[in-house]
Amino acid sequence: MLDKRSFKLLDSLLKICGEDGSYKIIEYADISRAMLPRYRVDNENISQIVKFLAAAELIDVKYTDESVICVTILPKGRIYEEERSTQKQNKVLGKGMVFLIIFGSFLAGILGAIVGGILGSFLD
Repeated sequence: MLDKRSFKLLDSLLKICGEDGSYKIIEYADISRAMLPRYRVDNENISQIVKFLAAAELIDVKYTDESVICVTILPKGRIYEEERSTQKQNKVLGKGMVFLIIFGSFLAGILGAIVGGILGSFLD
């Protein structure tokens, strides 16, 4: 399981590398610009996260330097990113749907009681 910073870095690398699966030479400055400012990443943080992602076999690092990195996203990394994005969308949609179902059931119950009371008064 990746933390938010590692997932965001994987997502940024995926956007930079593209879908072709080839190796790309990326500067650390480009990676830090692609990340949100709230993550406060520097070259050392990026290097540590890249090593972690490489150890998890999500990316493959061909070459690394103080200012550049040659990297590609492995299929396992692409699948992980897609699953995580889908889970995030389902989680947000699920909370909204639960609220809508509860509120809709409450409203339907009240309206049913009102209609039943009105019909009951006409039948007596």
